[in-house]
Amino acid sequence: MVNAMPDHDDDLDPQLLRCFAAAHEPSADDAFMSRLLLKIERARRARLLRQILAVAAAVILVSLNLRGVLEHTAAVVRMVGDLAPISTTWLITPWGWAASLLIGGWLLLRFRPSRR
Repeated sequence: MVNAMPDHDDDLDPQLLRCFAAAHEPSADDAFMSRLLLKIERARRARLLRQILAVAAAVILVSLNLRGVLEHTAAVVRMVGDLAPISTTWLITPWGWAASLLIGGWLLLRFRPSRR
């Protein structure tokens, strides 16, 4: 059985009415949270901008030094080829590529930075 609530204003508790009125007003916590979220968003944007600028600077530096890097790389490849002519013919076979990929993958896993 459900009883209907009375519609009399004199039965309402004044302290309870003040609490309800205070609940409709924005609290200081809401202002704090909005300021905090704004600061977090600004920090994210600043970090993203720094990362973009760092990548752009790295791309520019690499592109300016690419010719020298390629010349040194070619010299090292020629030197290795001169030292071991038998291995150079083996390296261009599919088995040589597979072995190179396995060695390179092992090196990447072995020397990656620790995630601890």
